[in-house]
Amino acid sequence: MATKKSTKKPASKPAAKPAAKPTPTKKGGSTKKATAVMTVRESVTTYVPVSHHIYYDGYSYRVRASVNGVKHSANFSSKKKAFEFRRSILSRA
Repeated sequence: MATKKSTKKPASKPAAKPAAKPTPTKKGGSTKKATAVMTVRESVTTYVPVSHHIYYDGYSYRVRASVNGVKHSANFSSKKKAFEFRRSILSRA
């Protein structure tokens, strides 16, 4: 004996698409479209001082020092490497 398939419709209907917004019309004979320029601000990296010339930004350690008028700046993944680099550049003075 064959069974009949249910002919019931689903209880909820699928959501309808929102209506399209009408495009504003310009008065006058100009055919150029106005373009809006959007500026996006990026967050500024915050460095926390760890030691003299060494800063931490949450991901890496930055060493910044000026020796004999030459500026040195480098990032390191570990604090140990940052201290070694600082020691090496400051010993040159």
